[in-house]
Amino acid sequence: MFAEMLAFLSADGWPVRPGTYDGLPCIETRFVGTDLAWDCRARPYDPFGQVAFESVLPVPVPASHRAAVADLVVRTNWRLLTGAFQFDPDTGDLAFRSMVFLSHGAPLTGELCRGLVYGNVLTVDRCVAAFVATAAGGEVGAAIRDLAL
Repeated sequence: MFAEMLAFLSADGWPVRPGTYDGLPCIETRFVGTDLAWDCRARPYDPFGQVAFESVLPVPVPASHRAAVADLVVRTNWRLLTGAFQFDPDTGDLAFRSMVFLSHGAPLTGELCRGLVYGNVLTVDRCVAAFVATAAGGEVGAAIRDLAL
């Protein structure tokens, strides 16, 4: 699945480079959204028939606002169908993960890659302003009302 995802991203014009995450190979790339750009990574798990695509949000979350961001993550995830936001309250790291599972050796097609990748980055593009505002001290309720979900 690594080769299929790499071929899709390259053919679609994404900047790609090999990398590692948690000691496993991944494909690193970058997306330019409406207001921000951020790093992404594709993590194929061939033996398990899984491939994850993650957007790493460029949102520094100071310790004083981590509880509010965690609240926003929970409230946002409740409304999402395409993946989930991940938040580390110890470091303030924030990411959005989407995953596809292919059973019994089903192929990872370009159409599946497109749905996985664009479902991820377009969801983040709709939500990132709410996370930026909340990380800067904005009210969670206002951020939820402003989300385009």
